[in-house]
Amino acid sequence: MIKSRWFYHPLFIFIFSLIALGSSLVIYIRSYLRVNAALEEVVLKYHLSTQSILQTETWVLILTLSLLVAVILAGLLIIYIYYQKVIQLYRLQQNFINGFTHELKTPIASLQLFLETFSRHELPREEQLKYLDYMKHDTKRLSENVNRILNLGRLEDKNFKANFSIQNLVVLVENFLDNTPHLFEEGKVTFHSEIKSFLMPIDTALFEMLLMNLITNALIYNKSKEKKVDISLSVSGSNVFLDFRDNGIGFERSEGRKIFKKFYQIGKSTKGSGLGLYIVHNIARLHKCEIEASSMGINSGSLFRLILKAGGSFDHK
Repeated sequence: MIKSRWFYHPLFIFIFSLIALGSSLVIYIRSYLRVNAALEEVVLKYHLSTQSILQTETWVLILTLSLLVAVILAGLLIIYIYYQKVIQLYRLQQNFINGFTHELKTPIASLQLFLETFSRHELPREEQLKYLDYMKHDTKRLSENVNRILNLGRLEDKNFKANFSIQNLVVLVENFLDNTPHLFEEGKVTFHSEIKSFLMPIDTALFEMLLMNLITNALIYNKSKEKKVDISLSVSGSNVFLDFRDNGIGFERSEGRKIFKKFYQIGKSTKGSGLGLYIVHNIARLHKCEIEASSMGINSGSLFRLILKAGGSFDHK
């Protein structure tokens, strides 16, 4: 592949355009002032009115020229910013394609290997069950990745309407954890609440997707021997907080605002598609909630906080 030369770089072209524009402006103004000086000599020679001929025309022209230059500079700046955003999006999409391809190929290759093992060898029942468990894990992984893409398409559809109904958030979270323990076998997930009920409009399917993404994200990006996710529901003033605190790898403070962007991943070697937290952000938005992420740094764990408006719909224990 031929490397791009430095003078083809957009930044150089942008800077060069600004310099060229500024130089043209300087040359034009200097030329205009010379012509104006010559015109002034003519006016003085023939005893004409200098105020009516020279001053008004000069300032109107300079003002008009300045406004035009400002518009051009603003246009160039907007074009440059837009170009940089396009480049950034392209890089994020490339990272997504690479990461998602890896996420699809790995379980498929694993399934092929297990199936070939079954077809070539007679295995004891215990070995069969062991390999079947591996295969179930791989199919689950494939299903989760496909569902992320399908759910993303639904959430980004402008005509999408959530199916809301008034529900008790405390009961919903408890039921979700009780009914899906098999999804979080690799870690310990606990839930405690300082209120016995909190009623709010909830789309059950979407909110369970939010819970699953946040919990699995906390377990996947966790190198601790004993992986933990602590979920808590608390009240402070006019807000209710649903917190997800883990002992995972954490992230730099500067990443907190970027982490919910589409395709965004922390670090080049990070696994995953970069869609899980983006989907979480969209589900929170549909429920008119805010989602925040914080961490004290690498290897310091993370806190994901869902902020809900309390109103008068909760009961203390």
